[in-house]
Amino acid sequence: MNRKIQLAVFDLDGTLTPVDSLWKYLHDEFGTWKKGKIAAQKYRRGEISYKEWAETDAGYWAGASLARITDALNRIPYRQGVRETFKTLREKSVKTAIISAGLSILTDKVAKELGADIALSNELETNDGRLTGGIKLKVAVNDKAHIVEELAAQIGIPIDQVALIGDRAFDLSHPKCLRIAYKPKDEIAKQRADYVVEDDDLSRVLKYLV
Repeated sequence: MNRKIQLAVFDLDGTLTPVDSLWKYLHDEFGTWKKGKIAAQKYRRGEISYKEWAETDAGYWAGASLARITDALNRIPYRQGVRETFKTLREKSVKTAIISAGLSILTDKVAKELGADIALSNELETNDGRLTGGIKLKVAVNDKAHIVEELAAQIGIPIDQVALIGDRAFDLSHPKCLRIAYKPKDEIAKQRADYVVEDDDLSRVLKYLV
């Protein structure tokens, strides 16, 4: 590799954990997937925006207790090598970020446990220990390139010294970054990637980062 990486940006769902979608995971937890699937199909057909989809999903969980969600999140494991990967990057003075179009309730937990420098995701609104059904949308799937560019500018890192690690094409959408497709779920992700890592152990990405 002929460039120094100063910032490694990781996707969360399907990358740091084996759960492909926290949205679907919570639908299964609350028994709302039958309704949630309809909204997902509408989004994929272009009938509603990502914001509308997220707001619809969040509305299905209004009144759910944070304690139940915390319980559910604690059952989600990390992929093999995740802790080692973040520890090594920290030792090598590479900043780490987790940017997810999922939910901050998991992203913030993971960032704290792994010692990530930055965490950005969508925030379910709460009141008195329960979900209100509202959501603050901060990361849409088709906006990750713009978010990464803004983040790099804010912390003063050249965009070509940023690495993106994710399992889908939209995780690897900025062409000037080093792009690593980790256990990619679609062909476009493989085509966009500078490197493809199929190993179950996430630490295999380290040879391209440090």
